[in-house]
Amino acid sequence: MDYRSLVAIPLAALALTASGADKLRQPDGWMFQASYAWPQGATHEGGVAPETENSGQRALTVKSLGQRQPHEIGGVSQYVFGYAGRRIRLTAQVKTAGVDGWAGLVVSPGYTPLAYLPFSPSYATTPPLGAAGCPDWCEVSVVADIPGGDDLGAGVANVGLALVGSGQAWARSLRVEAVGQDVPPTTEVFAAKAAETARAMALQGQQWRAARKTPPNNLALR
Repeated sequence: MDYRSLVAIPLAALALTASGADKLRQPDGWMFQASYAWPQGATHEGGVAPETENSGQRALTVKSLGQRQPHEIGGVSQYVFGYAGRRIRLTAQVKTAGVDGWAGLVVSPGYTPLAYLPFSPSYATTPPLGAAGCPDWCEVSVVADIPGGDDLGAGVANVGLALVGSGQAWARSLRVEAVGQDVPPTTEVFAAKAAETARAMALQGQQWRAARKTPPNNLALR
């Protein structure tokens, strides 16, 4: 079975049914992820934009819950399979509003959710690629190579819409296709500033833990 044929169709045409839920509806086959801020909870929300449910052309959306930090991310994405060793292109019409960080399309090899990519050890070796949207609808594309091999995540691509920081983003008319080597890959790395912040936070955590080293206490349980 050629799994590529399953995702070459427009992704927005996947089973999307209306819902009366108060929160954003998650379309079949898609997943939403967001960073977490204690004690408030998730930093973003995402799903089908309610205003597009009955418009004839549904759109994904990701929006921040209040003012967010530059390393906080929300994303709506799905895994696609059958592209091991191939170059793929994710294309969509993207619109943004009030974005103070970054918002747009993302393609990342492997299984790491979009919101956690900057914290992933694979970020430096197989960086996720992105293409930013526009204040009004514009068509953008991300072209990325999907590694083959025998690793767990080989041949898997995580594709979707992401928002870094505050604001809101929409994407519609999504499609994924294999392209030839004559199509140049995207050069923009997704969430580079967020990854830099993540590294700084990790270093601070290491220094804090090292400074607080103490010997074990009462191992005899007296």
